[in-house]
Amino acid sequence: MFDTHLMHSRRGRPMIVVGATLAVALAACGGADPSASASGSEPASGSASAARCAFTPDGSPSATVQIANFAFGDDVTVSAGQAVAFTNQDGAGHTVTEGTGGEAADSACVDESIGGGRSVIVTFTEPGDFQITCKIHPSMQAAVHVE
Repeated sequence: MFDTHLMHSRRGRPMIVVGATLAVALAACGGADPSASASGSEPASGSASAARCAFTPDGSPSATVQIANFAFGDDVTVSAGQAVAFTNQDGAGHTVTEGTGGEAADSACVDESIGGGRSVIVTFTEPGDFQITCKIHPSMQAAVHVE
C-alpha cells in the first residue's frame, strides 16, 4: 500500500512539487564556467548580423589583440574575410563581445567567453568598424577596423 504521508512536507505541500521546482531551478543554472572555456556562446544562426563576423575557432588570424591587465591591446585593421585572435593573458576570464561599455550590441555577431591563457578567433566578413567590449569588465574596449 502507498503511504501518502511520505509524499507531503510538514506544511502539507506535496514533496513532488518541491522536487519539480528544484529540478527546474537547477536546470536553469546549469552550464560550464565561462572563464574555463574559450567559447561561451555562438552567434545567432541565420541572422544577417551573424554574417558580419563570427567565432571561427579554426581560423588563421592575420592580427592579434592582446588582453592584459584588464585591457584590450591596440586596435587592429584587417581586410574583409580575415580573422583576428583575441588572446587573454590575464588570469581572469573576459568576453569578446561586439558592443560598448560592457553591453552587447543588438544582434552582436560575436559574444564569446575567454578564459585566462586562451584565445578566441573571430573572422570579420564585412567592411566597417567593430566595437569590442568585455561584458564582465565594462571599461575594456577595443576596435577592429575592417577594410
